[in-house]
Amino acid sequence: MLKKLVLVLALSPLLAHAVDLPTYPFIHVGGEGFIMAAPDMGEIDFDVSAFDADPAAAVAVIQARVEEIRALLTEQSGPPEGDSAAAIEVQDMRKEMRKSANPDANAPPDYDIRSAVHIVVRDLTKWRPIMLALLQKPNIDHMSTTFGKSDRLKVEQELTAAAIKDALRRADAMAAGVGKKVGAVTAMSSGQLRNLTKAVGLMPSDYYNTEGRAQGQTADKDFLSVTVLRWTQTVDMIVRIK
Repeated sequence: MLKKLVLVLALSPLLAHAVDLPTYPFIHVGGEGFIMAAPDMGEIDFDVSAFDADPAAAVAVIQARVEEIRALLTEQSGPPEGDSAAAIEVQDMRKEMRKSANPDANAPPDYDIRSAVHIVVRDLTKWRPIMLALLQKPNIDHMSTTFGKSDRLKVEQELTAAAIKDALRRADAMAAGVGKKVGAVTAMSSGQLRNLTKAVGLMPSDYYNTEGRAQGQTADKDFLSVTVLRWTQTVDMIVRIK
């Protein structure tokens, strides 16, 4: 009895994979939608940080710097209310322990005072002057920028539709190659159907190497430039053949 139980447990992963495979003739195919578009908005994230033996003095420095940034945005885009070209959000201040230069292990820890700032620039003609002014200010670090479109959901829907159309085109070509026709779509995913892919051995032999290349180190970022958006949407589907 024990040997039978061990055998069932050993075979259970294989049985799970078998369940993932359809019992009818099918085509497993992927499609891709791709677009290059000019963004109409940008976002800037950074920390305003300061250190002083007197924490109150560090807090005062951060408050003064944040007010300077608010004034900069008002100068470039008008008051923050309504449809201004830029909006700012400032988080509450926090303390982060810093590496102390004091060799005395019993010395009290030193802390940086930090506040996270998030800026949304809705008029990208203001991007360069805003960034130039920010990059020249002290007490700013950990800066990052992203770009997007205000109609992102609409673009994503169009990309998904294009990816599905591409997948069905590929499926038609594959079915015609063996004298068959495409039937109903029985499964679809916005990513790879991983269990099925592995079960039938459809994983590319250089899959992991390709993933590594895609995550290669990027060049130093140019914060002053507005980056063109390159959006890709993929779909993976199972289609009956008849």
